[in-house]
Amino acid sequence: MHFLRPDKPEDAAMLDLSVLHPDAAIASDAMPWVRGDGSLVEGDVWPLPEDAFAHPRSAGCFSRFLAGWARGGPGRLQPKLTLIEAIRKTSLIPAQILEKSVPQMRSKGRIQVGADADIVVFDLAAVQDEATFTEPAQRSTGFQHVFVNGTPIIQDGKENLEARPGRQIRRRVAEEVGQPR
Repeated sequence: MHFLRPDKPEDAAMLDLSVLHPDAAIASDAMPWVRGDGSLVEGDVWPLPEDAFAHPRSAGCFSRFLAGWARGGPGRLQPKLTLIEAIRKTSLIPAQILEKSVPQMRSKGRIQVGADADIVVFDLAAVQDEATFTEPAQRSTGFQHVFVNGTPIIQDGKENLEARPGRQIRRRVAEEVGQPR
């Protein structure tokens, strides 16, 4: 999206073609955060340091997608897909892509008995990404509650910085699962 200008009709059409493909997953590509001195922000650091920098999609990818395509953001009079399909693209499809090689992902992206209790409650009319290229760590707005592993990390729009309920998901190396590299 950095190289495309959504205000140009031909660029907007190219963006729509890619994100609206039925099997397209919306993901932020896990861009690394770096400090002002160029060193990586490593470890379990939250909140991010004041001088942390990354591509704005690291903070605003999903809210930008929801606001622009599920709600119908600036320049769009109508939504381009249903909210259900937007949720599928941001949760279930990425989990399904990974679950073939990372079995823990079989309990992600779904609300069902036995699945992880990671749930986001938001107001679609208020969802907005705030991250910019000059201030990439700006938090998105419109998210009232976020539960990770059943524990609230955002409640009534306020972060609980003490809660750390997340668990790492790791893929075993190929040799451990008996596959050649």
